[in-house]
This record gives sequence, C-alpha cells and structure tokens, in this order.
Amino acid sequence: MDDSDVTSTGASEPPCDLGAQRERAAAADLVRMAEPGDVLLAALVRAVGFVEARGLAASDDGGDRRRAVEAVVEELGGRGGGADASALGARMADAFARWAVRVDELDGARDLRIMQRLDGRLVIPADGEWPIGLDDLGTHAPLALWVRGPSRLNAVLQRSAAIVGARAADSYGLTVTKMLTWDLAGDGWTIVSGGAYGVDAAAHRTALAADAPTVAFMAGGADTLYPRGNDQLLTGVLRSGAIVSEAAPGQTAMRHRFLLRNRLIAAASRTTVVTAAGHRSGALNTAYRAAELLRPVGAVPGSVMSDQSAGCHRLIRDGAAVLVADAQDVVALAAPLTETRDEPADVQTALRLTDSMHPHELQMYSALPVRRGVDVPTLAARAGLGVGTAMAALGMLEVAGHARRTDTGWVKGAGSAG
Repeated sequence: MDDSDVTSTGASEPPCDLGAQRERAAAADLVRMAEPGDVLLAALVRAVGFVEARGLAASDDGGDRRRAVEAVVEELGGRGGGADASALGARMADAFARWAVRVDELDGARDLRIMQRLDGRLVIPADGEWPIGLDDLGTHAPLALWVRGPSRLNAVLQRSAAIVGARAADSYGLTVTKMLTWDLAGDGWTIVSGGAYGVDAAAHRTALAADAPTVAFMAGGADTLYPRGNDQLLTGVLRSGAIVSEAAPGQTAMRHRFLLRNRLIAAASRTTVVTAAGHRSGALNTAYRAAELLRPVGAVPGSVMSDQSAGCHRLIRDGAAVLVADAQDVVALAAPLTETRDEPADVQTALRLTDSMHPHELQMYSALPVRRGVDVPTLAARAGLGVGTAMAALGMLEVAGHARRTDTGWVKGAGSAG
C-alpha cells in the first residue's frame, strides 16, 4: 500500500499534498510518543506545529531541546500570564526523558496504514470533522483522535448526550438507562458513552436498537474492541456511529487512561447524565469534568438504600448535577448551554488503593503485571515515563506494598488489585 493513501478513508478529509501527509504522520507519532493530556507536548504543537514538534520532541540535540523549551515557555507564558521559565525548563527536562523511551516505537505512517485497513482515520484540530467542544479543554485538549466508523464527529456530536454510570449497575439503573436512551435517541440525540459493561453497554445497545448514532470513547487504541465481552456491541457501533480514542493503535486500556478518557466524553457531549453510580464510580469523574467545563449535568435519583444510587445522590446534593427523571428533563437541561454553573464541591469518597497515588505512581501501577515480572525500561515505555521517573515511582510503590521485585522483574504487590 502506498503511503499517499494512508489517510484517505472514512469521513475525514484526505490530505491533498505531501506536506499534509507529513503533518498527519507527525501527529500520529506524537500521539504514540506521549500519554493523553500531555500539556507540554500540546503546548509545543500549538507553538510550532506537528512536524516541527515531532522533530524537537524526539531529538537529543541540545540546540533542538533549547528551541523546544523556548517555544513552550513562550506558549504557556503568554497564556498563563508570566509562567516561571525555570520551572517550565525543569518540567521539559522530565518531558524529554519520558518522550525518549518511546522514540524507537514511532512510525506514524505505519499507524495510519493500520487504521486505514480498519477503515479508520486520524482527525486533527485543523480538520472540519474536529469536535469543537474538545477545544474547551484548553491545554488538556487531545493532540488528535483516532476514529473508526461512518459518522462525522463534528456533525454527530452537535446534539449529543453522554449517558454514563456504573459497570455493575443494578436492574433499576439499567432500566432507567434504557428508558432515557430510547427516548433521547428517538428525539434525534446522539448517545455518547465509554463502551464499558453496565450502563455504557446499555446506552450503546439501546441507541442501536433505536437506529440512532452512538459514539464510544475508548481508553485503549481504537484498533481493539475492548472489553472483549462487548466486541459484538462495539462492532454494531462501528456500523452506524463511531469509535474514538486518543491512544495509539495497540495501546492498552490502562487505569489512568480511563480517567483521562472521561474528559473527552465530558467535553465532546452537550450534556452528561449519570444514571447509576456508587460512591467510587468512574462516572462521577466524568460528571465533575463536565461541570468544570460548564456543561449541564444530570443525575437520576434512586433508592436511599441502594449503593448504586449513592453517587447520583451525592452529585445532586453537592449541586454538581440536576435531578432528571426522563428524557424531557435531559432536553430541558441541555437547552441553556450559556447558563453559568458553579464548580462542584470537592467530593471526599472512600479511598481505593489507587486514590492517594501520585500520577506517576498510578501510571506505573497500571503498567505492572500481576504475575510475570517486567524490567524497568519496558515498564517505563509502557507507562510513558522516563526511566528515572519510573524507578522513583516504583520505589514509592514498593514501600507502600503495591509493587515488588521478582527474579524476572517487577510485578504488582501482594494484595493489590489487578
């Protein structure tokens, strides 16, 4: 297959010249190089564009690195009102270290070919298909999106509702999810969710039954339908809607990537509704991100005796969400998008094992296997961290009992969740 064809499939515009092809290949490289939400790499791209940013970020030349630091300092300093140049320089040194561990993996043209074979495409902010709601994420906006499916994101997300909730939702939560989704889909709304078990699956499945488009934002690469138990459902999503990810092809759905994925669901959708959620449900993270972006948030109440409604009640109590009981409530909630919303109060939930981890520790913990040990450089590349940062994070995890060394390498500590 000729590399000139690598982005000419699907709904996105094909590049019209070699310069456009180089830009898209560079964007694919950068998506693989960094973890989602890398503020410094995003700033570098905004300052100099994909092609030059790819060269500077992957270079070990001192002059190139100085130019990259200067570009990022100027970009963030101009936006943030006098950013501390020395502090940004130190952060950039760490960034170069974590980007370097993946340089040997970069082959944007290959990734574009892989996705083309799956009728996929890479959508960048300059494309007409780009969902403008993602721009509200500012420095945390994705660099690009891998997309599969016939729906054009900019069009299909104009009137969209994210329906999210617990993976282990009870029958009440699933029934409410189906009811809301069916009525919203019948009213012409696109249903957005995360492709997971429970509420997500019920929302996608009901939208498909109503012959409505549905969009699944994934935490791993869009080349893999995950979780495997939902592969038939997600195949259905591909026929009429879209599967979207900012992770590179082949990258797995690690724990920290789920949390980062949630911001995309919140930003891309016109409104977010939580139909069932416990105190520690990841759906709460999506809801609070939506509220921070001044998106309307709804929550469905349930029994005070049910843990599956405790998270919904907390959202309503804290003023982060409005009580909704049916699709009409959701439509009314989504109408006044210009209305100012207060930021939600901080929620103190019961701590899970990972709740108190530093972000680097969480990335390393997510990368650790349960049984067969892995060496530090491999773990660092898997987590998207520099080797030095990875070793420091492993040390903290080891002290806390969340990681241990074996004859074959590092594994999760005894008693840690898989």
